[in-house]
Amino acid sequence: MSEDKTLDRLAALDTNAVSDALDFLQLKGATYGLRPLWDCPKIVGRASTVKVGPKTDEAASAHPFTPVIDAVTTDDRVLIISGGLEGVSCWGDIIANASKAKGIRGTVIDGMCRDINGSREAGYPVYGRGVTMISGRSRIVQLASGTPVQMRGVTVCEGDYVISDACGTVFVPAGRIEDVLGLAERIDHRESLMIKDVQAGKPVSEVMHDAKFQAIHAETLSVAAASNASYSKQMTRKAEREDHELVKLFAGLDSPAVSDALDKLGISGQVFGILPLTNYNKVTVGPAFTVRYVPASDPPGSVGDFIDDVAPGDIVVIDNCGRTDCTVWGDIMTQYAGLRGIAGTVIDGVCRDVNLAIGEEYPLFTAGTGRWMRTGKDRVQVGGVNEAIGLGKVQVKPRDIVIADANGVVVVPRDRVSDVTEVARTIENSEASIREMINNGATIAEARKKLGYHTLQRRGQRALD
Repeated sequence: MSEDKTLDRLAALDTNAVSDALDFLQLKGATYGLRPLWDCPKIVGRASTVKVGPKTDEAASAHPFTPVIDAVTTDDRVLIISGGLEGVSCWGDIIANASKAKGIRGTVIDGMCRDINGSREAGYPVYGRGVTMISGRSRIVQLASGTPVQMRGVTVCEGDYVISDACGTVFVPAGRIEDVLGLAERIDHRESLMIKDVQAGKPVSEVMHDAKFQAIHAETLSVAAASNASYSKQMTRKAEREDHELVKLFAGLDSPAVSDALDKLGISGQVFGILPLTNYNKVTVGPAFTVRYVPASDPPGSVGDFIDDVAPGDIVVIDNCGRTDCTVWGDIMTQYAGLRGIAGTVIDGVCRDVNLAIGEEYPLFTAGTGRWMRTGKDRVQVGGVNEAIGLGKVQVKPRDIVIADANGVVVVPRDRVSDVTEVARTIENSEASIREMINNGATIAEARKKLGYHTLQRRGQRALD
């Protein structure tokens, strides 16, 4: 279906029908408190996401949103701004006029706006928490754009669908737009028939009888269940052939061998302070599926739906900023990960419900104390998925290769896997030769000297002198 037709179908609905469809499909998307800031028209379009935050230095910076506005090349965009400060404006009439001139359809702000009359005069729709006269200049800066953002507890990704009207704002994940539209149209049609019945003189007690509602509810649930089942089947991720090939290169290697190779090549990849939950006998290797947690918003957002998108063989790598006061992984996640064939989980933070993970030998690697019982629900939420994150002083990018065993965790940049595994095998072979010489009667000093043990991991040195 063409993009224009999809937007036309969405525009023919209201936020109530779309919200109801999301409910039946068990999807988050409806928000509370992001209302029209003047008597503006409905907005329907695709999200261009921007994250703002407090300005913490005196350095000069571009006005927030100007790079995003300048980069817009289509006429279907809606600016979605998260991270606004209470009582401080992050939107005004000049930027509204610039957006209007660019063909942007409107702005939804999890924050405040000022100069609202200027937006009204420009005919530019603005939705948000409220209005203020306090300037955001020198108070607010743009932190990111085009990345997932949190809007009143809902995760919104670049390109998701947006509908805002007098009742508020709803976001629809791009991958579910067809399911949501189909169900919302059925709901809207049903309600239209009920209104016609009332207008035709039928008793409202008959039109709105519980039995009739129950029948409609049951039918709608049936459609929603079918849509969810179809989507789950379509979205079951499969490991890519390239991932298999890269993982195979690590056969027979462990984290110390890879660590030595990283040292020799001058690559930072040894993850500090992340240790195995128990003394695993096997080495776990897989591509990184990265997840970043942030402190919970009000209302709080999701803590774990990302796992549906993880492919078999992946290792879930979670950046919870080393927090040990709340967990981001428990027995339900462990059970589901095991059923899905997920290779393991590495957390810069802690987990709970460890008995299942230990009993099932599911590889879990955690920071600090490693485990604690307090839930992360309403304390943290997913802030981003499949973006570069920090893990024990190492940057991890999506699909980098993770090697984890009883010794700890190392991360190899995806584009350096061949170099690292080649050097690791050379070092391993040299150390095997040293052990063989010792078994045949050589002293350790003789064996080490002959095979250049002291330079094996030294950067810029050949593996054998």
